[in-house]
Amino acid sequence: MNSKKAFLKQKLIEFQRRIAELDHRLKESRESFRKREADLILELLTLLDAFENIDETIEAKQDQFDKSARMLSKNIRSVHKKLKRLLQTRDLVEIEFPEDMARIDHCKIVDTRSAPGSRNETILSVVKKGYVNKKNGRVLRKAEVITVFNDE
Repeated sequence: MNSKKAFLKQKLIEFQRRIAELDHRLKESRESFRKREADLILELLTLLDAFENIDETIEAKQDQFDKSARMLSKNIRSVHKKLKRLLQTRDLVEIEFPEDMARIDHCKIVDTRSAPGSRNETILSVVKKGYVNKKNGRVLRKAEVITVFNDE
């Protein structure tokens, strides 16, 4: 009887150890997946930046295009819109600054300029757009901005 109890106790310990190992592996796998997903999203945001730069260039030279160039620009804009929609389905949205004030948790100040009559930390321009997950509020990439800094 004691040997049966000892055997069952040993088996129970083995099962508990296996469960703990599997739980640990599962946590590692989830963390690895989250990291890969975040890296992929950051790369997609870089792609989105490239499309926005192309779009600005197209806007500036659009009146000089022939028919084939207009078709190409239309196709580029279509791909750009699809990428934006893809990110929106993942609850990723552009960070907005409704009061045009820099918030340290949402932006990185890359330059400052004097602007008499404006309050310090007022955003003058956005160099690179920032993105946030609207579902959980996590900032994926801070906006890079130029703000007002007046020596007073």
